[in-house]
Amino acid sequence: MRIRSSIFGAVAALLVAPALAQDAAGKWNASVDTPNGPFAFVFEFAVDAAGKLTGAMVNEFIGSIPIKDGAIKGNDLSFKLTIEGAPDGAITINYTGTVKGDELLMKSTFEGTPPGGGPAESSFTATRQK
Repeated sequence: MRIRSSIFGAVAALLVAPALAQDAAGKWNASVDTPNGPFAFVFEFAVDAAGKLTGAMVNEFIGSIPIKDGAIKGNDLSFKLTIEGAPDGAITINYTGTVKGDELLMKSTFEGTPPGGGPAESSFTATRQK
């Protein structure tokens, strides 16, 4: 009887995990303060059946930048953005975050020196578009 309960529990966990990951799917509005003023953008996320996170960051000035190395586990996600064409070469930013309802608590970390001498790491909250 215990074996049957254990198997049922494992199967239920496998079915629920992708459903929780789907909570990250959709559009998320965000803004960060920069030396030149606020920088507003939108994350557009999709989560496939295997739990892989894909999507892009969209901004009216720089367009759409696809995310790379997207991963999601439960309510926690991570991915990278590489912005090409910067004066000093490509800029890569690592992101980690946690979905809490309609909020996405994010932390970004620049690989190398951030442009304009800004902070290498920052935290911000994105909100789900409704």
